[in-house]
Amino acid sequence: MTRGLLQAGRPLAAVLPTCDPAGTIATCAAGRIEFSATLCWDTIEQMPPAPTLPSLPEYARCSVIEMIETDDPAGGTRAILGEILALSAAELGSALETVLRSLTITAALSHAILETRAARKEAPVRTPSTTLQALARDLWNAGFGVTFAPSWMPVPDGAVGLGVIGAERELEGFLRTHPSWRPI
Repeated sequence: MTRGLLQAGRPLAAVLPTCDPAGTIATCAAGRIEFSATLCWDTIEQMPPAPTLPSLPEYARCSVIEMIETDDPAGGTRAILGEILALSAAELGSALETVLRSLTITAALSHAILETRAARKEAPVRTPSTTLQALARDLWNAGFGVTFAPSWMPVPDGAVGLGVIGAERELEGFLRTHPSWRPI
């Protein structure tokens, strides 16, 4: 005869390994917007020589994907492809507004035609406290150190980000064999 409470099984939860230090559980994960812009000028002389994108506030990160800001002097065009990362929807929107405002000002002052596109690819996500606690407890019981921090790597909704850098093999093994967690 068994005495005591039976532990209820937890549903399997998805964990995305991130490029954060080993054992860092993401309290929230960045959302991502991809954008593109094309500026067209009538003459090459109208084309500004400097890069077009501004620096963003500390709460957001912007990168020009693969450093794609290309000029076509013969066609009088400059094409830009980039992405913005931020930890909240408001910060994503504000950073996109900053980029679009800068592009619009550049176009207006240099007599260019501006075409832009933007699409949110991942929404910022917050990890529920119950998931944070459960993963932290399981990692701690398995002998791993645990810390909490936001992650700049987007994580699918419903998943939790876990830093693996420095203990990739060990943490991947933990996630594959633990009954409550599955790596994605």
